[in-house]
Amino acid sequence: MKRLLIGMVSATALAGGAGMAIAADMAPYYRAPVPAPVFYSWTGFYVGGNAGGAWSSNNALWTPLPSSSAFGVFPIAGDTGGSSAIGGFQAGYNWQFAPTWVAGIEGDWSWANTGSSINQQWATNPAAVAVPGSSTSMSSTLDWVSSLRARLGYLVLPNLMAYGTAGGAWGKVDYAASNSGGVVPYATSTAFSSTQGGWVAGGGLEWMITPNWLLRGEYLYYSLNSSPSVVAASPTAPGFPSGYSWSNTNVSVARAALSYKF
Repeated sequence: MKRLLIGMVSATALAGGAGMAIAADMAPYYRAPVPAPVFYSWTGFYVGGNAGGAWSSNNALWTPLPSSSAFGVFPIAGDTGGSSAIGGFQAGYNWQFAPTWVAGIEGDWSWANTGSSINQQWATNPAAVAVPGSSTSMSSTLDWVSSLRARLGYLVLPNLMAYGTAGGAWGKVDYAASNSGGVVPYATSTAFSSTQGGWVAGGGLEWMITPNWLLRGEYLYYSLNSSPSVVAASPTAPGFPSGYSWSNTNVSVARAALSYKF
């Protein structure tokens, strides 16, 4: 009996020692912390810059006065629109008023140099024969454009918004025109600038890269509702002035913009 008790005590001690040795050899186990979810809030003020391309159209018309038949040549018309780079800045405020809807207001200003000129020879009325040494030139150039717009967006993803936008627009356009020719020396010219108002509409996609940085691509269509016209007199032929006129200036803009949200 005594031998049995001694054996049982020895076995228990050996088992306890082996368990302690195994526990000592095992490395401690740590559970990795769960990453905190990213919360995207579109509400807040933002400022940023933009760059892209602009394409304009503007129809110019030279009208020989007092009438085409009395002057003896046909009118001349053409498009003085063109294309150029465009760039500027924007600032605005977004309000996320529902889980997937965002409303806002934005103002922007962009520099441009968009336009071209036409240069055509006169043609006699009614025979349509070219008048040697004659020409009429007309041009228009968009210097800058700005807008104040409302925006309404839908969150396709928590950090990706599709939106539409519309509002008022303003722009500065430079105009110039001149002509010369005829049997009697004839010449007129004019040059002026005009700041015009109108409207703008468009849309795009905006990506919230981080809770503070926004990147977008958008298209905007501007219509500046002004149709300037000038009557220019010729010192050598006072009874036969020239009428110069231009249509509304329409501008398509495709651009990217980066903004910082406060």
